[in-house]
Amino acid sequence: MRKTTGLISTLVLGAALGVPVTAAHAAPAAPHAAAVSAAASCHGLIVKANSLNEKAISADRGRSYKKAAKYNHSAQGKIVNAKGACRHARHAERIRRALDGAANGTEAAEYHNKKAYIEHDRRAGQAALNDEYDVKSDLRKALHYS
Repeated sequence: MRKTTGLISTLVLGAALGVPVTAAHAAPAAPHAAAVSAAASCHGLIVKANSLNEKAISADRGRSYKKAAKYNHSAQGKIVNAKGACRHARHAERIRRALDGAANGTEAAEYHNKKAYIEHDRRAGQAALNDEYDVKSDLRKALHYS
């Protein structure tokens, strides 16, 4: 008993169903498909950074400074990736400016969270929370333009 379908059977089945058999038979991709996927990548990375920043804010409110510092570090990585993905976006300059502010804010928030964790300093924790709210504002601007 045969376990594979022959090429002729595949071609006949494909013709009967009206679907392309190989990539050569498929319709060409839309010319703007690459731009659309790049814009989606840019937007998706900003959304992920925003989500991580929200988690950092939540951790700061619960005075879990070590966890908040980890979320800040992860958000900073997503922001750096978003800068690269958004360099060809429609409003690239505005997005980059907002992401630069967000990157600086997450770096400051991470520093303050580490200080709050190590030195048991609640004022540093409050400073980190304020920085995270500034990052939230910057990421909203970047989301608006992405």
